[in-house]
Amino acid sequence: MIGDTDTSELRPICNRSIASHDGCVKRLCDCMLAGIGLVVLSPVLVIIGAVLFGLGFNKPLFVQKRVGQNGRTFVIFKFRTLRDRTCRPLSPRVRRYAETFASLLRHSGLDELPQFINVLRGEMSLVGPRPHSLADHHSFARHIPDYAGRLVIKPGMTGWAQVQGWRGPVCTPDQLRGRLNCDLDYIARHSLALDVVILIRTAALPLKMLLRPARYRKNCLGPQPCLRCHRRMV
Repeated sequence: MIGDTDTSELRPICNRSIASHDGCVKRLCDCMLAGIGLVVLSPVLVIIGAVLFGLGFNKPLFVQKRVGQNGRTFVIFKFRTLRDRTCRPLSPRVRRYAETFASLLRHSGLDELPQFINVLRGEMSLVGPRPHSLADHHSFARHIPDYAGRLVIKPGMTGWAQVQGWRGPVCTPDQLRGRLNCDLDYIARHSLALDVVILIRTAALPLKMLLRPARYRKNCLGPQPCLRCHRRMV
């Protein structure tokens, strides 16, 4: 899947990562927390899906092939937040409401909640590098020599890169490199304790968004990616 990408310098890290991240403890925690999350948040999932449908999204659930551990592909689930040909036409006023609600889902990360299903299916973990689409995977692997290093573990619903501010689309090569460095840093020093820290910080993101909304309106040309960009790269 990754062509002629050179990963020779990453093999010591890869072996350690595979041995620990595929361990029974992490998998057990993933299944337990994802199962609890689906049960507890099921009313929220139903409400979000119903609101999206009412706002013109005929298919509120978005599915797409992504690249997972060791280059294996899988189908990811998330709420649809970008309008396409499957959406119903709306009046300008209702469309503004739809765009505001979809933006709220993206900024808060609530659009990722259906990925609890991917975790239970064993395709993802709660914490790990975010999975990329097939097209982005091939593009990134051609331009970033050590890109393959992030594929040695399961992709996650959230990750070290995301809580460090690297959320949303990638708009420049520097942003891609910054996110990749965070992913490789997580793989090199991961632990269950670090996973707990990342999950707590991720859970706090919706509250931080409400308290500091200006932070999520910055321009795409800044050093960190903005969440308003309509490229669905991650």
